[in-house]
Amino acid sequence: MMNLIKRFFRRMFRSLISYYGPAVLTIMFALVQGVLFPDSPIWLIPVFFVFVIVIFYRYVEW
Repeated sequence: MMNLIKRFFRRMFRSLISYYGPAVLTIMFALVQGVLFPDSPIWLIPVFFVFVIVIFYRYVEW
């Protein structure tokens, strides 16, 4: 029974990361960029988002 619960939570955690991981990373990148470099160009954020999507698609396998 414990193994079943453990597998369930592992599957839920992995699906949450695969669904929301790129968005959360992009939001964190935008916040850090805004705080550390307030005069930096805003076009870096969508470029970073596309980069994260490509990395997740290529290297994150469940």
